[in-house]
Amino acid sequence: MDSLNGLAWRSLRARPLRSGLTMAGVALGVAVLFAGLSTTSAIDASIDRTVDAMVGRADLRLAAFGEAGLSSATLDTVRGTPGVAFAAPAVERRTYLGLDLLGPADDLPAPVTIVGIDPAVEPRLHDLSIAAGAGLAPGDESSTLVTETLAREDGLAVGSTVSVQGFDAPVQLTVAGILADEGAWIATSSRAMIVAIPVVQAVFGDAGLTRIDLGLAPGTDRSTVTANLEGALLAEPYVVSSAQDIATAMRASTGGFAATTALVSAIALFVGAFLIFNTLSMTVIERLRELGLLRAAGATRGQLTSFILVQASVIGLLGSILGVVLGYALAAIMSSWVGNVGSVRLTGPVVTLPDLLAALLIGLAVTLAAALEPARRAGGVPPVEALKARLDPQTARRARLRWLVLVFVLVGVIGLFTWPRAAGEAALARSLLVYGVLLVVTLAVPLSLPLLARVGGAPFVLPARLEERLARASLLRDRSRAALTVSALTVGLAMIVALGGVGQHARASAGAWIADVVPGELVMTSIFPRAADEGITEALDDLSGVASASPFATFDVAIDGARMDGAAMVGADLASDGRLRFVAGDRVAALQAIDAGGSVIVPAAFATRAGLSVDQTLMATAADGTALPLRIAGIAERTLPGGAGEALIVGWSDANTLGVAGADAYAIRFRASATPDERAAVAAEGRSLALEPVGLDRILGAVGQALDRVFGLFDALALIAVFIAALGIVNTLTMNVMERVREIGVLRAAGMTRGQVWRTVVVEAGITGVMGALSGVVAGLVIGALMVVLAGDKLEIAVAVPWLAVIASLVLGVSLAMLAAAYPARLASRLSIVRAVGHE
Repeated sequence: MDSLNGLAWRSLRARPLRSGLTMAGVALGVAVLFAGLSTTSAIDASIDRTVDAMVGRADLRLAAFGEAGLSSATLDTVRGTPGVAFAAPAVERRTYLGLDLLGPADDLPAPVTIVGIDPAVEPRLHDLSIAAGAGLAPGDESSTLVTETLAREDGLAVGSTVSVQGFDAPVQLTVAGILADEGAWIATSSRAMIVAIPVVQAVFGDAGLTRIDLGLAPGTDRSTVTANLEGALLAEPYVVSSAQDIATAMRASTGGFAATTALVSAIALFVGAFLIFNTLSMTVIERLRELGLLRAAGATRGQLTSFILVQASVIGLLGSILGVVLGYALAAIMSSWVGNVGSVRLTGPVVTLPDLLAALLIGLAVTLAAALEPARRAGGVPPVEALKARLDPQTARRARLRWLVLVFVLVGVIGLFTWPRAAGEAALARSLLVYGVLLVVTLAVPLSLPLLARVGGAPFVLPARLEERLARASLLRDRSRAALTVSALTVGLAMIVALGGVGQHARASAGAWIADVVPGELVMTSIFPRAADEGITEALDDLSGVASASPFATFDVAIDGARMDGAAMVGADLASDGRLRFVAGDRVAALQAIDAGGSVIVPAAFATRAGLSVDQTLMATAADGTALPLRIAGIAERTLPGGAGEALIVGWSDANTLGVAGADAYAIRFRASATPDERAAVAAEGRSLALEPVGLDRILGAVGQALDRVFGLFDALALIAVFIAALGIVNTLTMNVMERVREIGVLRAAGMTRGQVWRTVVVEAGITGVMGALSGVVAGLVIGALMVVLAGDKLEIAVAVPWLAVIASLVLGVSLAMLAAAYPARLASRLSIVRAVGHE
């Protein structure tokens, strides 16, 4: 046994290129897996850190449901509720600093989040980490604390005076202290300032409380206190949540990212298994005569099986260790590139011992699983037959494909154990279906190999007819090996095409949302609600070149006791602009109905999910707690996007009843005759009214950039799988050359030039690349359409072809394959004729 183990080591060292490429394939697969695991751990750590900063030592959070906020009477009731030891109120608003110094043409500065607290109670539940200066004293209404980021960006220091823009006039405050950026309020905003609650109320009028954090008495049960609050608070809508509830909601917003990363990681491992499987199978074929001699000399089946498994163990262990190192670097790049996942900010990879051990063990397990079938065949070599055999028997070829299914299942089971729980069951079902489709494609490649080879060789017939025939014959000589090589390339390219299709659909959906709903060409956004009596709509309407200025707002609304996204819009403006496409109900009548009040337009996705139809009644909860019945006047294909989905659209009269304080934005529609100067004047006037002008093209560009970053990352991870497949092509072609040494010598002796030999190997790689690219594109289009349709979107959008991804995959597949042929082609072209003819 020891001698055979030594032989296994020497065999690896004797073929450094093949061993190194196989280890690199394992390393890349493990790198993608470990990057996904450490990024998921980083997301979890960031969520825990953010929730801890938001909630502090509070046991429960009572948040206002609606813009009106919670009243002081509600605060008094909460403080008197049995089981509540401390109640720390807070008011949160956004504003600008020093806006009175700006001219009409100046750009608006970055906004600031101003948070009002009760300095006497706040330290009991939240730690305010002071980096410089002092904290707020109870009763101090002239001072503020600012974050380090705000101090640095605006040049503030302890003792500086800041001017806070309010509804009526600026309020002057003195900086008493600077908060460390890693402290509690970094969860609110990096540009934040903390003041006493009366200061916020002086700046913004009688502002209601945004939230109340509760510290419970020792031994008090949270559910009991929650029940007590539900019985005592009946006048104003609110939401009670714990730190765990907030963390769960944040994890839900990162589920899609984590699910896609996990899927691509599993696919990279699967492609790595192809490389291991094929390489070790070639080792068995190459050493078939040697293994037979060992059997004849007395070696047992177990010893020969161990010979292959030892090689696999070395490859798997070293490759996994290298993969962990590469994975950490990849995770750091991922965090820096993406920045934010949903509502979570990534600050870098997090390495945990379970993730580290999981990556090492999974890499080793997949390697050994891929090696078991070649090891079994090595142990089953008959001594007499082995001395005569030179090619892989047909039974072994069938065994390869059967065993590949088992490797696929193993990787899938591993994926289930490492699956991010926040992704949800629906995402898991979609990923399993995609994974299953890839297996079907993999098993279908050997059946269609002759046809694929003929199609793949077609581009090379005209420039290299002889080389194309020889290359195709070489490929089909060992169909099992060729099928494994083509399948690995197919899987990687399929994911690039599929992710390209999903990304294209996401951009199209986002663009359609904006174009179908926003009644204008320019959007003026406000960082705080603008009431109707401010006269902003009228001021914008009166500007030269403006056809209409339409106010709209998004808000939370309780429908039949469940939280929903709502939007307030002017139906007449939507009607005149041709916005909103209806799938049920009369468009004109529905838009008139929301302006009249008592009606609502619901998005088709929500109507389908809830089984709603036109003329049904939904029950909304108004700001004072009374029920507000809303008749469904129409069902729109799309509505405005909200925090958790598409919004229900109501008119402004109902929105005011539901507690909407004012408009969040104004959509400007220009007259056809509007000049560039008039458009610029409208933007300048908007800035003077503390409105930020944003063109629809800019909104679409920002959305597109965000999507490009995320899907660009997924494409890069899928590209790693393609590189692993390219390593397999190097190994396969090298083995092909070594098996054909005598044949190449005979061809050279018959007059074939070195250039023709070189071109034959390169053309063989090119045919492999074309076959993998074509099958990968077809599989990718099917998978991309499935991913979109299973997400609940329309089929006609799902089947749109992502031409850029398709072309990129075709070029990438062929070019990488031909580049991978450089070394094998050079090796073949330099063979000596005399030595090649005499080679055994």
